[in-house]
Amino acid sequence: MKTILFVSHSAELNGAELWLLETLRGLDRAKYTPRLIVPRPGPLADAVRAIGVEVRIVPMKWSITEKSRLWRQPFAGLWNVVSVKRLARIIHRERIDLVITNSAVIFSGAKAAWRLGVPHVWVIHEVLGGDAPFLHSIYGRRALARFILARSAKVIVNSKLTGSAFGDQAKIAVVPNGLEITTGASVRREAMRAELGLEKGDFAAGIVGKIYEGKGQREAVAAAALLAPRHPGFKLLVIGDVRDEAYARSLRAFVAANGLERRVLFLGYRPDVGDILKLLNAVVVASVVESFGRPALEGMAAGIPVLAVRAGGLTEIIRPGDNGFLMETRAPEAIARGLEFIIGNPAAVAAAVEGGYRTIREEYSLEKQIRGVESVLADVLGTA
Repeated sequence: MKTILFVSHSAELNGAELWLLETLRGLDRAKYTPRLIVPRPGPLADAVRAIGVEVRIVPMKWSITEKSRLWRQPFAGLWNVVSVKRLARIIHRERIDLVITNSAVIFSGAKAAWRLGVPHVWVIHEVLGGDAPFLHSIYGRRALARFILARSAKVIVNSKLTGSAFGDQAKIAVVPNGLEITTGASVRREAMRAELGLEKGDFAAGIVGKIYEGKGQREAVAAAALLAPRHPGFKLLVIGDVRDEAYARSLRAFVAANGLERRVLFLGYRPDVGDILKLLNAVVVASVVESFGRPALEGMAAGIPVLAVRAGGLTEIIRPGDNGFLMETRAPEAIARGLEFIIGNPAAVAAAVEGGYRTIREEYSLEKQIRGVESVLADVLGTA
């Protein structure tokens, strides 16, 4: 039995944290005893405790950030000296066999494992290379990639795009996110439709993710303004909590200025996003810095067509016409044209939905995700 310490960069329940929760739930407990470190209390900690995994809090600050916050990184490094020491004590006292850091943004787990000579695996969900990486290091992207590789026995990435940031591919293992297809409608279907303000005959599209510029909610809302005069039943559901308050205020101001209050609905964070998607007619993925594209898989698993930008890791998931639809740009006009195609072409939509189900079953199942992670663990720990 091997004891594995997972270190999370947050205690929220967004894409990277959901990957971690699902991995912890599916890990073979006959072989591995998982434990979790989070930087603060939150829904991830609660959900992990509910599946019988021990959770502890060790405060940590992010070591890589958006470009506008580079100035914080030296201070974060000094502040994190304490977290490295605390993690090292836990690793030593509890005889941890392997440390896994979930996300590129925190270094404390990797540093503590390195200090004690304990194997470390880094799980990278972020785009760290290319023309427009979302996160940056004051030392530059090449130095960051070298640091991650040097401190890791293996690096798990969620797509080929994410892995392309690393020159040395020998340590890279591509393990895409997985999802389960849940069949059947929610018993609250009609009540939920009423709660969301959906009426009979509406065509409802959704955009899922934290509200900030990178996710493209502004363009999706502008597309709703273009569609409103031509499609009286069109509605857009914006699902996700706010990351950028100023950006969120600008969205609401645009909605008010264009009389879209009944057309654009802000739902905030919803733990039941899977049930909500089953009530919709399409999901829009308008991010151009997506390392993977979990909302695309969520749409496929919910049985609705996916309309996404031809960018990032989305191009590894979506095959136009087979399991979804791609736009060359996320301009409002392109989103509006894509949604009008979905509205007017039920046969093409039915084929894409069936292709989406097949894609989840054959390429992105949760079982395949767990097998991929356990294969890395067996390789690093010599238990294959």
